[in-house]
Amino acid sequence: MIKTIEESTKDVLYVLETIPLASASILYYGCCYQNILHYCSKRRIHSFSYENAAEFSSIQMERVDSGEICKIYALNMRRAAFMLADYCATGTVFLKRRNYCICPLSDDYRKLLTDFETFITVSLAHGTIKNVVRITRKFLISLDEQECSNISSLDISHIRNFIINEAPKHVSQVDLTWPLKKFFSYLRSIDLIDVNAELILTNPIPVRKKVLPHLEDAEIKGLFSSVDRNTVLGKRDYAFLKLAHETGLRWVDIANMRLTDIDWRKKEIRIVQKKTESKLTLPLTVGAGNAIANYILNARPKCDSKYVFLRLRRPYDRIQSNNIMKRYKSNAGFTHHTGDGKTFQALRRTLGTNLLKAAVPLTTISQILGHNNLESAKRYLSLHDEMLLFCCMDISIYATQKEGLR
Repeated sequence: MIKTIEESTKDVLYVLETIPLASASILYYGCCYQNILHYCSKRRIHSFSYENAAEFSSIQMERVDSGEICKIYALNMRRAAFMLADYCATGTVFLKRRNYCICPLSDDYRKLLTDFETFITVSLAHGTIKNVVRITRKFLISLDEQECSNISSLDISHIRNFIINEAPKHVSQVDLTWPLKKFFSYLRSIDLIDVNAELILTNPIPVRKKVLPHLEDAEIKGLFSSVDRNTVLGKRDYAFLKLAHETGLRWVDIANMRLTDIDWRKKEIRIVQKKTESKLTLPLTVGAGNAIANYILNARPKCDSKYVFLRLRRPYDRIQSNNIMKRYKSNAGFTHHTGDGKTFQALRRTLGTNLLKAAVPLTTISQILGHNNLESAKRYLSLHDEMLLFCCMDISIYATQKEGLR
């Protein structure tokens, strides 16, 4: 029996109650669904689809532009609309973050993308695969938009048009051209195309690997002193930052850390890195261990979640938003600008630099940071100012004179 939209909205709200979400959140979503029901009634919609959800969301953003509603309310109504569309399509309510842009691929391109992803899985890291697939999907969508429905009809103009439109969105052109090179290499290997795209994808200027700075001692001190450890939020964030600073773990690996990953008796942390999918065992330092224990015992929500660091509100799932550094930067005594490197990743660079200054071998640093390749750790050499100065040649023995412009 096909359910009406009214019945489907009641089912979605019931699922949200059983998670459970707070009663205030249930009422909030109830208001969102009243707007959705009004939208459906006005247009005589009897089956709520993803296209309906997209159109409804677009209308709400127009209301934001006109000043009728605030943007947060519009975004929440968009989330409610897509949850309803999910339920109507699959019978399941999905709470995870999603991409709301609906640009479906044709069946042929979808299969081609799936086969390509399977092909590169054996040779690339998980994080790299995700980026390559993302760029490739955008390219295939652009082919549909350029009315190139068959990959064998691909020519240089399709590639050029995509790069012209997409390049301004990327800081480095390599981030755009390298995934496409992988994709075209795969297409040629299975004899789907004979187009040579190397010329248009070649970067004429050698890639410069920018070495971003680490955080100074005063900045680290200011960061930790700005966290109020008397609050639930402060206890969680302090433990999260402390663990990153003293182990060099990536944000995603800390967010994915489970209670069973910590061996309190052996004082070790054992994880599988998401980026490289390789196992990593690190010592649990006293500072990080005490901070985590304080959070688990006195601030972590009492629930059955397997993750260490949880949201403060229901549903008590693992922490999702990487905004911990943003929350404390203004009070920590340093500012952040785009490209200056003072992000969460800076804590990882800080540990690598400090280990290097302590004369720890580069191979050991690479193992601690979980690198699969020693080359990844070599960039920390350029962050050791004292060692670089020691390597510089003394030119004081040479006579010099100051000259000015005439």
